Amino acid sequence: MANRFDDIQPLIQDYRNKIISNEPELLTNILNDYEELLQLFKQKNDLINQIWNIHENKNYQLAQDTLDPLEQILYSSLLGVRTLDQEAQSDSAKEYLTSLKKEIEKQLIQLKEASISVYPICMQDLGPYGAIKSYYELLKEGNNITTDINFKGTLKRQPHKVEVNIFRFIQHLIQIIDNLNTVNSLSISINEIDGRITLTFEGQALVERLNDCSKYQLFKELVDSIEDVEILEKTECELNLVLQANN
Repeated sequence: MANRFDDIQPLIQDYRNKIISNEPELLTNILNDYEELLQLFKQKNDLINQIWNIHENKNYQLAQDTLDPLEQILYSSLLGVRTLDQEAQSDSAKEYLTSLKKEIEKQLIQLKEASISVYPICMQDLGPYGAIKSYYELLKEGNNITTDINFKGTLKRQPHKVEVNIFRFIQHLIQIIDNLNTVNSLSISINEIDGRITLTFEGQALVERLNDCSKYQLFKELVDSIEDVEILEKTECELNLVLQANN
């Protein structure tokens, strides 16, 4: 959205140049007010984008410094318990170790779900598309909707911020749609062509139902605040998120 402000500003200046001195002062005042409103809107978007970046940086630090190391510790502990279970002699020891193993496995699954929700560390190696697959393999059973995600063509690695946006947009939209409880199935396709990445969401009456949702309106404001990203509501059943890819 930010780049569209630069398109509007020359138009305002062009109108100013066409105003001659004997024309009503009202026209000049209207242009002044519009330009001021435009600047306030831009400041609001800049603030939203700044908050988004700070939030993502904190999530990354939490995942990298705390959640990922804790997951590694739990996994190592699980391997150790499995080894002890094989070597245990008494039935009581085996029973205790089996119980402990199940509890660690349960906690490890919960930690993986929390970790990838906060920030997908696996994206560093797998990219955003691998992270998306990992995330929804873990969480798909808890969703109210059936989700089908399709990756089309060759999807190249992108700058870190673009990859984070791809993951977050899909994550947030699925959560919003899932909470609606009015969309039974959702189809998501991801395609890269002509230097642009398009995320397509399709579902019955999807756009109409989303536009009645306050969380979706906030999501659209977020998208508008990010440069080189736009959201297009193509039909009542389809919307696209378009991101500028790394050329």
